[in-house]
Amino acid sequence: MSLVISKEQIQILYSAETIATRINELAQTINQDYKDCESLVVVGVLKGAFIFAADLVRNLNLPCQLEFIRLSSYEGTQSTGTFRVYDLTLPDLHGKDILIVDDIVDSGRTAQFLLDFFNKQAGVKSVKLAALFDKPSKRHADHQKINPDYCCFTIEDKFILGYGLDYDQRFRELPYVGFISGLT
Repeated sequence: MSLVISKEQIQILYSAETIATRINELAQTINQDYKDCESLVVVGVLKGAFIFAADLVRNLNLPCQLEFIRLSSYEGTQSTGTFRVYDLTLPDLHGKDILIVDDIVDSGRTAQFLLDFFNKQAGVKSVKLAALFDKPSKRHADHQKINPDYCCFTIEDKFILGYGLDYDQRFRELPYVGFISGLT
């Protein structure tokens, strides 16, 4: 059962300005790491990472192709323990460097699935993972070694929303990331 939450209950964790600054810094690192790359494919994970992916790509100073896939592993505030694959349709990735862009790595299940999926694609040059948030305290025992190659923020065990992240499909539009006290 979903809780009724209003914007007034949300406490700001990261302001829009803080997020923008950190994404720019992350993009500069990615620009440096991929400076000689001519075949970068940025793959955003829908729905949660769409704003992060857009802002990250706008801060990249290198040629890249943008693609999206759709997976889901949350219902309300809880990870379901599994994930649902909605769409993995992608063009030929032969000879391409892949940068997966996800909103959050918590249990590590989705990240592991995506890393395995892209590493099994014939002829992929490299695969790396960028996450807006990393929540290592929630890492499932089988996925302790999963860590994003690029990460904006490492957070404690809070259920966060805003800036693309949702609570029951609400609050994605918020320009900041916040949390509700007592909600994990």
